[in-house]
Amino acid sequence: MQLLLRIGLALLALGEGIPTLWAALSPLSFHLGFPTPELAWLTGFPPFNEHMTRDFGLIGLQFVLVVAYAAVSMRCTLVRVVLAASLVFNVPHLIYHQHHGATGNAVQLQVISQVAPIALAVLLLIINELANRPTPRESTAEQA
Repeated sequence: MQLLLRIGLALLALGEGIPTLWAALSPLSFHLGFPTPELAWLTGFPPFNEHMTRDFGLIGLQFVLVVAYAAVSMRCTLVRVVLAASLVFNVPHLIYHQHHGATGNAVQLQVISQVAPIALAVLLLIINELANRPTPRESTAEQA
């Protein structure tokens, strides 16, 4: 279970890290080309703001650092908080885009990209709780 948690946290870090690193390092390129130049979802939300785009990237990278540390340390409470923090961003983000989202072929990709981190976080929360549940022997020893 620990290996599944580490892999899942690594996937979460990559999923958050790639776009936020892009936004931090090259805000205009991110604005004009996320997720691909053909789709360019952000051009539908003008005007471009370098400061806000770069700040978004840097804030996201802060979160990636904490996710990476949780994957290394595997501290139950830290993993739980990181996954809850992921949901704090991703659930409202999905809700917003359900009302202000892409059109046409981009809709499916956008929904998948927004539901995937939510599903991953929920799955990892369950795995984390199962992995850290006391065994019957530990429960008996605690009661004695």
